[in-house]
Amino acid sequence: MSILIIAFEGIEGSGRTAHLEAVKRYLEKKGYGVVIMGLQMSKLIGDRIAQVKKDIIFERRTLFLAYVTDLADQLENYIKPSLDAGFIALADGYVLTLESWGLVRGLEREWMEDVLSVFPKPTLSFTLISSPEEIIKRIIKKRGYLDPLSTGIDLCIKDDIYTAYESYINRFQEALISLSNKENIIHTDREFEEVNKEIVMRIDQLTS
Repeated sequence: MSILIIAFEGIEGSGRTAHLEAVKRYLEKKGYGVVIMGLQMSKLIGDRIAQVKKDIIFERRTLFLAYVTDLADQLENYIKPSLDAGFIALADGYVLTLESWGLVRGLEREWMEDVLSVFPKPTLSFTLISSPEEIIKRIIKKRGYLDPLSTGIDLCIKDDIYTAYESYINRFQEALISLSNKENIIHTDREFEEVNKEIVMRIDQLTS
């Protein structure tokens, strides 16, 4: 078994978490141990990031480094020991998601890639893309409303919330696609089972 990290990259609402959880169930049924990591999941500073995201004047470079620290803490203290024990790590957002976040905010690609070079490359990566309309519908279905204090708050403070967030989604996904290998891009505005079958087939090619 050569898989170490399977990364699910994408903006909130792209289906990232739902498909990761489906893969987790699939792998566990096959007898593999699975651990989960992802953006803003560290016990060390995950909650603190959620707090400072609400401060729209918070310096973006500093916030980017906070996300990096959050991810590094998970890898060092939780994921690496699990990988050494033979587990598979599933990442709910990894370096490409974080880099896309930074590109939309004007951070330098070369600087970010230098910072992110400390992280191990995923064995397999899925870039999940969906239409802005579908993404917004999923977010509203999940929360009951479109939260202005969400991922794009610092960019969604003009015009009406819907139009501003729609623009943010487009810009984010354009950046993510530019960073991704074409063969890793999966469009999720289809039936869930159809998308899941495509993802599982790619994983089976490595586990068989």
